[in-house]
Amino acid sequence: MMTNEIIKKYIGKNCKISTGPYGTNVTGKIIEINENWIEVETKKGSELINAEFIQSIKVK
Repeated sequence: MMTNEIIKKYIGKNCKISTGPYGTNVTGKIIEINENWIEVETKKGSELINAEFIQSIKVK
């Protein structure tokens, strides 16, 4: 599991977030991190991702 402190440096950046075997790939700007949830602004609107399932985050 990634800690919130590591992920916080990506706030405001456009990223591709992958949950690997859980089948979710989200591309967008990380807006906020609250406990284990990451809010991402995508082209389709806001999405919430559970940080416990994130396998990788790549800055675009």
